[in-house]
Amino acid sequence: MRNLALLVMMLLALPAYALTKVDLYSSHILLGKDAKDARFTDENARQQGMKNVIIRASGDPNAIDNAVITKALNDSARYITQISYATKDQNTYLDMQFGAPQIRSLLTQAKLPFWPSMRPNLLVWVIEDNGYERQIDWEHSDSPVLKEIRETAKLRGLPLTVPVGDFDDITGTSASDFWGGFVIPMSKASQRYPADAVLVVKVEQGAKLSWTLYDQKPSAMIDTTAVPVTGKDSGDNAGAQMINEISNYYAKKSGVVIASESSESVKTQFTNINTADDFFRLEDKLKGLSSVASLDVLSIHGSTVLFRVHLLASVDSFEQEVTRMGNVTQIEPEDLPLPATGQLPDSSSDSSNAVPPSSTDASTPAQSDNSTNNSASPIQAGQVADNQYVVDTTADSIEHNSSSDAAVTPPPTNPTLAYKWQDQ
Repeated sequence: MRNLALLVMMLLALPAYALTKVDLYSSHILLGKDAKDARFTDENARQQGMKNVIIRASGDPNAIDNAVITKALNDSARYITQISYATKDQNTYLDMQFGAPQIRSLLTQAKLPFWPSMRPNLLVWVIEDNGYERQIDWEHSDSPVLKEIRETAKLRGLPLTVPVGDFDDITGTSASDFWGGFVIPMSKASQRYPADAVLVVKVEQGAKLSWTLYDQKPSAMIDTTAVPVTGKDSGDNAGAQMINEISNYYAKKSGVVIASESSESVKTQFTNINTADDFFRLEDKLKGLSSVASLDVLSIHGSTVLFRVHLLASVDSFEQEVTRMGNVTQIEPEDLPLPATGQLPDSSSDSSNAVPPSSTDASTPAQSDNSTNNSASPIQAGQVADNQYVVDTTADSIEHNSSSDAAVTPPPTNPTLAYKWQDQ
């Protein structure tokens, strides 16, 4: 019951707007009605499904032309973890689930970027001019342009929200405001939706399309000095062209290139870790970053935790991902003295507060819920207090004075990066 209460409190504390998690690794391929109508053989369908996943996970539509990827496509079955057939409207589909570690490893080998699954949700206002009037396409509209936009966004893994067109929308918005690019009414009309950005699309006769992307939350549109992203497309697939351009923009902005081999690590300090729940939430977030291979807890001193973060990418990529994950603010690092012996406090001290060394692999699923009830967990609730340490004696060896029984006080452990945890 206590865990349930904590979960509810955490959910209520979440910000009003948040990135959307995209399913990167599943694919749904139409086979056809029967053998005569088959669009793909099973093997071709598996390859097409894998192509869709590679494009969605990398954010690069040209990734499937990479030499490493081309070879892997010929052995697509080894990357599939689940496969099944489904029937809908007399059509047969092949449903596939690809393994996340296998796909990410493949992208690493191919030296392709990885676009993390937490992605911005775009609120899309589509205004069509039919020569007589201008009208907004609502969620239930059967507009071919809107359908194409949605289908392409699903393939690219770009989350979209289309206004529902209810009473508040109809009475509170005007197609002319959006067509004219009036920011104040557009911002007010968009603020009722949980969006990370606003996309305004103007569709003219002759399949001509012009669009403006306000890459900030609706409430920030009025005061921001950021210049919106704009573009124009035309032709029968103008909607698909637009979504591909916007997807490429976000993939380039958020994607990380994972190094093929990396033993690089960086000491990273986090302050304001006041509870076990703070620790596990931070640990889960760090393990979920694309640039992180594993974590070692070097020390815990008061409300400050020092990690050695083993990286799959550069330190710059890690810094960018930490900044984007939220709940943290970068600060200047502090010097943290370690115990003189390089060991945990002896048995004469309060052993109930001791914290065992910890090393966690980023590929291992988080066990936060169970860990809070385990006596061997890194931090016990209410036990984050002064003079508690975890020391990685293999990574940071502590030297002693061989001519004396007295231990030599080691130099402070100086983290390269430091952040303040902001519980929300």
